[in-house]
Amino acid sequence: MMTDGQFRSRLDRFMQLLRIPTALAAKVVLAAGLLVALALMFPRGESLELDFKVGGIWAQKDLIAPFSFPVFRDEREYQRDVSEAREKVLQVFERDTLVVARQLRRLDEFFRRASEAIKVDRQYKKALRRGDPAAAQDSMLFAQLAASLDIPFAPREWALLDVLYGSGGLGRMHVLTKTTLQELHAVGILDRSKGTIIPSELAQRHGNTEEILPTSRFYDHTDVVAQLETRLLQFYGGDNDTVSLAYKIAVMHVAPNVKFSEEATAQSIATAVDAIPRTIGFVQENERIVSKHERITPETRLKLESLRRVKVERGPASDSALQLFGTALHAAVVIALYAIYLYLFRKRIFNNNRRLALIALLILMEGFFAYMSRELDVTTPIEYLIVVPAAAMLLTIIFDSRVGFYGTVIIAFLVAGIRGNDYSIALASLAAGALSVYSVRDMKNRTQLFRSLGFIFVGYAATIISLGLERYEPLSVILEQLSFALVNAIVSPVLTYGLLIFLERVFKVTTDLTLMELAHFNHPLLRMLAEKTPGTYHHSMTIASLAEAAASAVGANEVLVRVGAYFHDIGKVEKPTYFVENQKSSRSRHDKLSPRMSSLIIAAHVKDGIALAREYKLPEEVIDFIPMHHGTTRIDYFYSKALKLAESSDDETKLDEINEQDYRYPGPRPQSKETGIMMLADAVEATVRTIEDPTPQRLGDAIDEMVKRRLDEGELDECPLTLKDLTRIKAAFLGVLVGIYHTRVKYPETPKPRIRRPKLKPAPEPPEDTLPQTGSLPGGDHE
Repeated sequence: MMTDGQFRSRLDRFMQLLRIPTALAAKVVLAAGLLVALALMFPRGESLELDFKVGGIWAQKDLIAPFSFPVFRDEREYQRDVSEAREKVLQVFERDTLVVARQLRRLDEFFRRASEAIKVDRQYKKALRRGDPAAAQDSMLFAQLAASLDIPFAPREWALLDVLYGSGGLGRMHVLTKTTLQELHAVGILDRSKGTIIPSELAQRHGNTEEILPTSRFYDHTDVVAQLETRLLQFYGGDNDTVSLAYKIAVMHVAPNVKFSEEATAQSIATAVDAIPRTIGFVQENERIVSKHERITPETRLKLESLRRVKVERGPASDSALQLFGTALHAAVVIALYAIYLYLFRKRIFNNNRRLALIALLILMEGFFAYMSRELDVTTPIEYLIVVPAAAMLLTIIFDSRVGFYGTVIIAFLVAGIRGNDYSIALASLAAGALSVYSVRDMKNRTQLFRSLGFIFVGYAATIISLGLERYEPLSVILEQLSFALVNAIVSPVLTYGLLIFLERVFKVTTDLTLMELAHFNHPLLRMLAEKTPGTYHHSMTIASLAEAAASAVGANEVLVRVGAYFHDIGKVEKPTYFVENQKSSRSRHDKLSPRMSSLIIAAHVKDGIALAREYKLPEEVIDFIPMHHGTTRIDYFYSKALKLAESSDDETKLDEINEQDYRYPGPRPQSKETGIMMLADAVEATVRTIEDPTPQRLGDAIDEMVKRRLDEGELDECPLTLKDLTRIKAAFLGVLVGIYHTRVKYPETPKPRIRRPKLKPAPEPPEDTLPQTGSLPGGDHE
């Protein structure tokens, strides 16, 4: 038995022999399957022409009857009359005259055998008392006779029968039960409970005639039990044992003789249904059915539906295949419009078969809901439960608002076609779906899905009210449609919430909601990056600001670029100190390594980053940023260092041994606008860090030089960035960097306050008597 891998390899080889790319073959199979499924959901024949509703205006030319045909009644009205006719038909019963005679014969035979059994039992007892060996034979004969009675009696009851036999009471019991059975059967015993016969009348058939009688004229099982108890109590009085024995015998010989006839009842129902007219008129050939610009009345609608029905019945059998082809072509035209849009404006979606399968699944889901709303035989407007807004929101969240809006238009057309060109539901689905797209266009978290509830209901309500007033719909009909639309508005966000998680996992798509959840700084990888490589972490945050501004300028996915910037250098956590932004000392660990070894270590952070990203299950769209932000660029510092060492070496062969490819990153080059922006942001940020005086002029020159360099190296050849995009990206980079490295005003030093010393006042002269004597100093010193 082949494995999946072997089957795929053989299929690929077969496709190569046919020179058909596998991806193209998958698209063809997907499209064919979708078209066939949708075509089978389209209505057959009678709903294929233009939609028309009572109160609408016939916009086509005058419609003339191509042939004569009957005007059929409204199907719902006809089915209602059929149901009423079925309910009015009485159940038919027939009296079985043979039952009474058969039951009386059984009763006579019972008493005969009972009497014989009593006689044998008496002989057995006499023989047993005499010790006669014939007692054993009598015992066996008694057992055989007792078993043939079909009514088991206890020994106490046999004893009572023996007493009655001896006194003649058994004969009287025989007469009493026989008379009672005759009287009960004469009235008639039903074979079912009266409570199951609704109304309380029945039709009793006698040959070819029927007589309508109330059920009270008959007995059912409950009535028979009550009659037996009453009559036996009246005859035997308080002898409960005898009453019980007589009741046991009588009730076993009662049988219903008025029996329900299923066949006769079915015939009566068929006759009643056949009596209901299917048509209410006739249209002659060449008769005008409806004129141009004429309002469609209920009578006109019946004529149009009858014409459509008769055309289907008159058509040849081959029309079914042609009709299926026509419906498939109808679906193909609608689907092709969406496919062309994706091919021209969303190539990344068109080239991804998994995403195309997701879109096909959503379209098929809505088609199935439309099909079920048409096939279910209900009178309520369940077409307003087709959850087109759910598909619209899913397309918007998973892809973008334009894909969601165009998808809504396509789904609305298909839903209308599957429902028989129902214009009302097409308009309502389009309005509600479009508003739901706008409501989830800028979602920040999953709970914001539920704010779309109001937008969806407004879309449905506006359409229902406008068309209802235009067509003179009763208020009750409009309110009923609004109630179903409200249910849809509640269910759609809930369904979207659940399906979004399922589709993300099954189809491995990354939505902006997933990206925003990854952008939280409590992610384990970001925490690891901040703890082990703080310099790289700061570098990633700066690049995120640069890349997000550039993505906004060129219409790229800002959220994807920011998240990609956060994780693009996570591989550096494996050897953080080998990268300059994480080195805390002035000496580099590369000083003791060869340039080739250093370049291997630097380039390895790409491979390590991819391994870490896969370990933590980051989306592939985010993982792409890790190798693509370097592309196939050269590690210039160590390449130049290797050249210098080779030139200064005495060995002339050293220079020839240097292979430039050994000093390049493995790639691939950027494949999207987002990864291209990431490459430019990373290079620009590294360059401007080396500028000593980052004035706006110097920053602009550095940005121009780096972008030109990457462009000349061909690193941007595989991404869809245009020269106009590059101009906008450079302007966005400059705006962010000027804000980061803006010139600061140099404030003058604050002068130190001078301390004033107080002037000393001259001391007052002492009195004369305190002055020292001439020629002496204080302390007793002398000159």
